[in-house]
Amino acid sequence: MREKAAALFAVEKKLHLFVFALITICLEIFLIAKGEGYDINRSSFVFAFILSFFLYAVLEFIFHGIVENKAIPLFSLIPAVLMFFLLKVNGKWGNIAMAVILAVIVRIIFDYMPGRDKVILFGSLILDGVAFFLRINWSAFWGDRLLDKLLFVALAVLTFSTIQKIIWGRKEGEFPFHYFLLMGCFLLFIPMNRTPIDWSKIEGVLGNAADATAYYLCSTIGDKEYTTGYGSFKVTGKRISNSDKLQLVLETVERPYFVYTDSETGKNMKMRRVLYLAGGKGVDGKALVDWLQFLKDNGITRAEAATFSQISKLEVEYVYLDTADEIAPEGALVLTNEEGVIEEGRCNNRHRKGYKIKAKYLDIDYGSPALVGLFENPAGGLVDRNPMTYQEATDYYLTLYNQDLPDVMTQIEYNNYVHQSDMYKSYGDTDGITDRMKDLALKISAGADNDYDKARLIEQYLRQYTYSTKAVGGHNPDSDMSTPAGMADIADRFLFETESGYCVHYTSSMVMLLRAAGIPARAMNGYRYSFPFEVQEKYVVEANCAHVWPEAYIQNVGWLPFEPTSAYTTAADYNWHRGEAAGEKSDTEKLNEISKLPDIPESDEAKVDYQNDGVQLLKIIGIVLLSIALLILIIWVGAILLRRIIYKLASPEKKIKIDVATTKARLIKESGDEFRDRGLLSDYLNLAPEEERDEIKKLFDLYYKIVYGND
Repeated sequence: MREKAAALFAVEKKLHLFVFALITICLEIFLIAKGEGYDINRSSFVFAFILSFFLYAVLEFIFHGIVENKAIPLFSLIPAVLMFFLLKVNGKWGNIAMAVILAVIVRIIFDYMPGRDKVILFGSLILDGVAFFLRINWSAFWGDRLLDKLLFVALAVLTFSTIQKIIWGRKEGEFPFHYFLLMGCFLLFIPMNRTPIDWSKIEGVLGNAADATAYYLCSTIGDKEYTTGYGSFKVTGKRISNSDKLQLVLETVERPYFVYTDSETGKNMKMRRVLYLAGGKGVDGKALVDWLQFLKDNGITRAEAATFSQISKLEVEYVYLDTADEIAPEGALVLTNEEGVIEEGRCNNRHRKGYKIKAKYLDIDYGSPALVGLFENPAGGLVDRNPMTYQEATDYYLTLYNQDLPDVMTQIEYNNYVHQSDMYKSYGDTDGITDRMKDLALKISAGADNDYDKARLIEQYLRQYTYSTKAVGGHNPDSDMSTPAGMADIADRFLFETESGYCVHYTSSMVMLLRAAGIPARAMNGYRYSFPFEVQEKYVVEANCAHVWPEAYIQNVGWLPFEPTSAYTTAADYNWHRGEAAGEKSDTEKLNEISKLPDIPESDEAKVDYQNDGVQLLKIIGIVLLSIALLILIIWVGAILLRRIIYKLASPEKKIKIDVATTKARLIKESGDEFRDRGLLSDYLNLAPEEERDEIKKLFDLYYKIVYGND
């Protein structure tokens, strides 16, 4: 029995590692096929699966100890189905329920699979190839989760064992499987490096070929449009995981910080620059025309403009990012690549590694106190403006920034932008906004007398919500940010029920609340990057910098960005502080003077008592354990009854054979010593107590007569 158990569990170790790797890889393929909107916790699902798989293995071992029967693996279906329905009742454990039932199905398949050892042997190499393909081509298994590291260890252990079996398996002295398991324990401490190998250090043709090959393998193929990090407005707001995958590299000759004089201490201080990179937007000539007109209407001089704006340059290089969008700084004036001027925000083909964009852009300090005052009351309330002519705009642009407007746009383009005065109206669609969202928007903005302050109050209100990547989307699982109705659905659930989320939820909420308050609004998609304080040759933008943010259209000003996401600072917190007056009130104090923000609505979902979940889970475990105990009892009693029935109906010769088998098993068990079966009944006779030997010898002699006798 001991030898059988040891052999069984030696095989089970390799099987469990193989199945763990198999289900982890298959789950990743399933999620890639379903798209990024499918909500499932990978780690919980895989660990629930493998624990269930192990449970069924233990049950089979116990069942086989009671009775030997080929149908024994099927008995595991009983507790599995019970667990499935008990977990399925609670919607939170729906995925766990699927893992439980899937585990028993896979278990039964491997129990009855012919040539299982060969499947594991060669299947390990296939899993290696699939995992490598998914990591390189689909940005999977980069070490962001413990699950990735465990998969790497499992595949390494299986691969080393397989290689030994294939090459040295027939030779003596091969390492036991436990050796490779020990090796796997050491591999757990090896970090999984996400940063790609820098092949550029390898000079010559070999280096160029290696670099090209590395990126070719790391690029996305097929119809998948975006990699992890930068994405489209198809995002649904469901759970996400952070990623530090390298996506962009920025180069600039400018310092990554601003220097200002602190109004209280009089000391020079540094303020890190914050850069918003918008995808698919390209050059927004209309924004520049509105900006120049806004400054002209308010009589801004060159010295005044320099306190809150400047012309900057930046080079953006694509690394491990696969998209057709042009990603450039907000306020882009001119964009060029190796082919010349970029006309649109998106090209026909996806860009590859090494693609570069040179950008000249207008860097605006939207948190400047002087500029905020103009936003609140642009041109003293002027409504009907006389737009500048192209020549006037050219002269004014030269005066403010010492730049030539013809380098940015032609006269025809300028005139077209001037006459596009109603473009913002298409961003007022309120489809899907609920009555409680309308009431909330009016309640938040009730104390403001201008659109800019209304927008800031909504921004400040949303920043009271909890930031969390473990979020859910709208009531409709298909709702996303690509439509007003989708954003409204995401926003409504976030505002009144879950009250926690990330940038998708905050931005959707602000866009729709602004529209409910009568202010045109839109969502922007790209990256938010905070420069370090140290000057560097290149600045790396990782996937976790991916971001969406809202913009509001303020009459006589133009489109202004806001930051409602509570995990990030607002423009008021990272403004350049140029010429700031001493004793200036904080942005929050100013907003409180305008209007007192309402409290966050009491959430229905926030009332969930998580302790009840724990109690319910304990009840489920108790019911399952009780059912398993009852099942074992039934099998045990059934096995006894079955043996008795078989014995009663057997022929005399068959009864003697059964008696011998039973006696042999009893003697081995009672002896408690290691026993080697040589096929001789005399060896068993030596194990019998003295008072039983004569009776047992008669039984064995009779057995020999039946087996070897002629009569």
